[in-house]
Amino acid sequence: MSYRPIGGRRQRSAAWQWVIIGFIPGLLCGLSIMIGVIFEGTLLDFVLPTPVPRVETTVVHVVMTATEDPNRPSATPQVEFVVVTTTPDPALSAGGLSAVSVSSPIPAASGAESAALQSTPFPTAIPTNPPAPVAVQVPEILQVLRSLAVSVPGGTFTMGTLPAEVIVAVEECTTRDGGACLAAYAEDSYPAHAVTVDAFLMETTEVTLEQYVAFLNVRGPGSHLNGCAGFPCIQTRNESADAPIVFDSANYSIPGILPQYPAYGMTWYGAREYCEAIGRRLPTEAEWERAARGDDGRVYPWGNTWDNALAKTNRPLDTPPGPLPIASYPLGASVYGVYDLAGNMAEWVSDWYSERYYEALAGQGAALNPVGPVTGLEKVLRGGSWNSVPFFSRAVHRQSWDPSEGQRWIGFRCAADIPNDDAVASADLNPATLGINVPAAPPQQTEVANAQPTQPPPPEANQSADTTASNSAG
Repeated sequence: MSYRPIGGRRQRSAAWQWVIIGFIPGLLCGLSIMIGVIFEGTLLDFVLPTPVPRVETTVVHVVMTATEDPNRPSATPQVEFVVVTTTPDPALSAGGLSAVSVSSPIPAASGAESAALQSTPFPTAIPTNPPAPVAVQVPEILQVLRSLAVSVPGGTFTMGTLPAEVIVAVEECTTRDGGACLAAYAEDSYPAHAVTVDAFLMETTEVTLEQYVAFLNVRGPGSHLNGCAGFPCIQTRNESADAPIVFDSANYSIPGILPQYPAYGMTWYGAREYCEAIGRRLPTEAEWERAARGDDGRVYPWGNTWDNALAKTNRPLDTPPGPLPIASYPLGASVYGVYDLAGNMAEWVSDWYSERYYEALAGQGAALNPVGPVTGLEKVLRGGSWNSVPFFSRAVHRQSWDPSEGQRWIGFRCAADIPNDDAVASADLNPATLGINVPAAPPQQTEVANAQPTQPPPPEANQSADTTASNSAG
């Protein structure tokens, strides 16, 4: 048997003690886990009912405005995109539906088409018209000097010539003028065809040396070398002894006897730049012929019969070479009062040259304001010159030349659209007095050769010979 100390208590089982000791820490651990789960939020997914998924719906309404009349020059039809969303707009003070409306032009389409919204924001403004052209500020000196321009009415006229007319012109050239003209020179003027042009303004006289020198001085020193669209404008005596313009490295000038003589030797680019500098432009070939022929289809600006006393060509045979001052033949003006459309200077026009261009125009039916081929190698010349027989001064005749080269027998005049408030020249230029008491041409020391119309004249006094002039095909 076992013994225990005297007076000691009887020992019981210790299992319940261990239960208590294990329960308390376990309870604390469980409570900690539950607290963590509650804060994490997972328990709510088990306790609370399953929520309905939130769906945001975007409704797109495409609102078309009324279709414009296609015959009216109106703006592009507008489409208004209205985006309605159930999400409150945070920029608004109250909740509810918000709407954003953006108008944007879209091409008109036939039938029903779907409109898809893109993530890229819609532009707030799209230009529907090209930028307005910038008005040319004409320097005062060029305004004062520029030529008077008269109105040429618009209308339909016959442009070009007929084989029967060419036969007559060739016969006159060979028998009357002692020239060597060929019918082939006029083939690029076939066939005769109807052309309609709008009314326009045409300068009554060819641009003078005084006017062109003023233009160069406005452009600045050295501008004649490459100041016309990157091309030479004209030669001075620094480049050619035959040139009439003097450049002293600072200013351009001309001898005192030459201001009212027509400017010559400029490139086509030099002619175009001058016209644009004074707020005008080169005439089209159709406009030029309209101004020369009128409504009655005349062969020369004054009528159908040639007269040596009405234009400067190389006939009669004893005629001194070179041009005369502008409007030296007032009776040779056209019905609209435009001078020197026959002879004196062959004139640059705006069109590119094509030998078959008239055939293309005639094949299209009635042509409205034709402007020539899209491109080419040479530009059209009109009117003949002091360097050719009258055959080349017919109002229907065409010539051409390299636009980057000038010649002593090539000049120009400008035209303008109507209306043009600045088209009238200064008051001191009176067309009624043009051609009266003008200075005579400088004396010549040589004679004119009796030769075919495309042969250049012999050298003038103290000047070298010209390059060969172009024939009707350029």
